[in-house]
Amino acid sequence: MENDAKTTPLYQNLDTTFVNIWSLLRSLTERGFTGRVRVDLPDYSADVFMNGSGTPMVREIDRAAGTDVLEEGALHRLVLRARETPGTITVFEGAHEAQPSKAVAKESTADQAVSGYPGVPPASKRREAETESQQAGRLRTQDDATKEAVDVAEEENTIVAEDRRPAPQPSLQPDSFQIPGQSNVLTEDLYPTGSYNDWPSILAASGELIAAVERAVNAAGENFGNLFNRVRLQLADDYSFLDPMSRAFDYTNGVASLNVELAVNVYASGLSEALRRSVDRVAVGDRARRVRERVALEILAVARKQSQVLERSGFQSQLDRIAGTRVM
Repeated sequence: MENDAKTTPLYQNLDTTFVNIWSLLRSLTERGFTGRVRVDLPDYSADVFMNGSGTPMVREIDRAAGTDVLEEGALHRLVLRARETPGTITVFEGAHEAQPSKAVAKESTADQAVSGYPGVPPASKRREAETESQQAGRLRTQDDATKEAVDVAEEENTIVAEDRRPAPQPSLQPDSFQIPGQSNVLTEDLYPTGSYNDWPSILAASGELIAAVERAVNAAGENFGNLFNRVRLQLADDYSFLDPMSRAFDYTNGVASLNVELAVNVYASGLSEALRRSVDRVAVGDRARRVRERVALEILAVARKQSQVLERSGFQSQLDRIAGTRVM
């Protein structure tokens, strides 16, 4: 599949044996790249559509299995395949390349054009066959899916601060905090005696804390969402849950969610550092003092409301660092 035969690739025929696809995608995301990354392997191809922010959509075509999938979840499968099978990577730049809908439409047009030729079944029949194969291919056990996610985490050298903890497990409900198979008895290694682990309260308080910084940053004329995602990418090597592409942590409109098992102190340290760096990017020049005072004022309201949770989870001691001035 190609969006436009006349498009000149930014990079062409990069060998997956030498180019790490995960590192390449993270680097492009950090740069705010807009375009498409094409990966070609034997009997398999994938197009990663990148719009400059957020988790990219992936169109994955497995010719051996007869599947054609367009979803965010295909990214990890692509990384695993590219690691195990030699192939090529081509990068196309431009907003027109970052639109999956147009790419799918062009593929459908080509599909209709070849229907009716000898030996080529009608498009509708082939779509039905693809749907059946796709459904069969998705009947993998949860253990298989978990193993793939763990393999990717190990391959990409996940965070140093978490290397003594069990590998993260993917959640079946990414929009809510739920740890599959979590025991009611928390281990001493993960949550030492006396630590605070009321995650619903921690996530609610941290969501309000992020929202406070968001209001201050946006009031200064900056785009907090884009800025926060760039900072998260920079910290991903030290705090893997912050990597936007991992989908382990999410923040939207004052609501924070987490779908991996994580030590509270790691969560508080990583998120506080991300907020501190976000404020530092905005508080520069003549407006530095004004921005920091606005951040401190916004945080103060949250600190008064959520004082107990912030104190017990470790966020309270980080508030002055985040604002760059005294909050209370």
